[in-house]
Amino acid sequence: MYRILVVDDEKIEREGIKYLLAEDKEEKTIFEASDGKQALNILGKEEIDILLTDIKMPHMDGLELTRRAREKYPDLKIIIFSGYGDFSFAQEAIHYGVTDYILKPVAPEQFEDTMAKVEQDIAGKWNQEKQKRREKDFLKQYFLQNYLYSGSDKILEKAGEVLDLNEWNKWHCAIMIETGTDFFDSAKDVLEEGIFKELRREFFYLNLNTRQSVLLFFDMYCDYTLVANSIYLYLKREYEVKFHLAVSSKFDGYQKLPAVMEQLDQLMEEKFYHPDTHVFIVEEENEKAEPGDVQDSRLMQKISEDVSRKDMAQLWKHFYCLARKYQESGQFSAMYIKFVFSNVIQELFVENRFGGEHKLEKEIERLYLCSNISQILEVTEENIKAYETFLNRSMSESRDEVSAVKNYIYENYREDLNLESLAEKVYLSSGYLSFIFKKETGMNLNRFIRVVRMEKAKEFLCNTNMKVAQVSEEVGFANVSYFCRSFREYYGSSPESYRKGMGEDEEHSEKI
Repeated sequence: MYRILVVDDEKIEREGIKYLLAEDKEEKTIFEASDGKQALNILGKEEIDILLTDIKMPHMDGLELTRRAREKYPDLKIIIFSGYGDFSFAQEAIHYGVTDYILKPVAPEQFEDTMAKVEQDIAGKWNQEKQKRREKDFLKQYFLQNYLYSGSDKILEKAGEVLDLNEWNKWHCAIMIETGTDFFDSAKDVLEEGIFKELRREFFYLNLNTRQSVLLFFDMYCDYTLVANSIYLYLKREYEVKFHLAVSSKFDGYQKLPAVMEQLDQLMEEKFYHPDTHVFIVEEENEKAEPGDVQDSRLMQKISEDVSRKDMAQLWKHFYCLARKYQESGQFSAMYIKFVFSNVIQELFVENRFGGEHKLEKEIERLYLCSNISQILEVTEENIKAYETFLNRSMSESRDEVSAVKNYIYENYREDLNLESLAEKVYLSSGYLSFIFKKETGMNLNRFIRVVRMEKAKEFLCNTNMKVAQVSEEVGFANVSYFCRSFREYYGSSPESYRKGMGEDEEHSEKI
């Protein structure tokens, strides 16, 4: 899109030029001024690509405007209009570096040709700059990725030959995004733009591989766990992919980047132990346990986990901790408090999709219209109550889904069963299926699968001559050693010993 400023003291002349510009198919934004002073003011506020100006005007003529504009904006394309009697003025304007001039009265064909030539020059320059940015961005990504994993001084030396490494010193925090599928290569540009629109915060995006990317942020004084939670909610809303995020400690100096990368990798390992946690952060050594002293980010993470687990008792507890903190503090801006509690409401909607996207937008808008903290807490509390009602109603309707999952496990215990695949079978989220299954059966889904497999293994050992390896495969274990260990933990003896004893240790089994 071209941004064009038309300057002429006669309105009818400006309207004529604007009409000719509108005939051009190129998309453009047009500004106008009646003299040179107005034009300079607009040039100072807007990024103008092309200046179209008459020569003779009151207050400041086109010559003076051209001279000043060229001094301040050397890349600006300037086209002047001149009559036959103004030729000496036009020559002087050319001395100041005008791009072209058009004789009055303006002939549409000449105007069209002149504009096409100027626009082509600008487009060519834009393409050159775009190509340079791409090349620089590629080199930046190449050297940075190599340095993150190697920490090699030689990499830094080579990078310093073609890049300004002082730019790397501006980064103070890193957030890693990881998913279990090949996602990032195909989604890079759209993802980067989407996250920027969501955060309205500058960052550098580095695609590590198909399943990992890193965002490097510039602001030292920011709660990046809240930022990570906002990113997670955006990703959850826009993509049908499971994401985990890790937030580094604050750092100063690009020499610390390899250590930051190692820290992020270690944080990501926590998802093995806490699969329902979406954002992993570095634990502060001196973090206090008193609710009023817990950081916002820690409370928000706990609330996110409560929603994921459908744990209403803990959700209410952590909400009241957050509410009490802001009621007693008086140190935070109204906008910041609204941002925090809007994240609470988004957690309720995004995790379980209750109420729909339109309802979410309406509730967020209602919260931002609140004039005091009591109203903010009231709106948030109403949404938590609505969410609790939704869960209770869903629970009464969920017995059929639980029964269907149990029957599927009974019939397909030999297959590779997991929470995600079973949730897809009954069209539920994995978190919600886990919650209702535990509520209905008294045990979590993985334990139920294990019980079914162990009971089937017992039947095969007692009623057939199948070898232990065959039994292991028949009940869904790919690894015989793991099967034997699981069997011993469950029944208190090895499969061979159990078969010899023919069920002496049967009291170890569980009822399902």
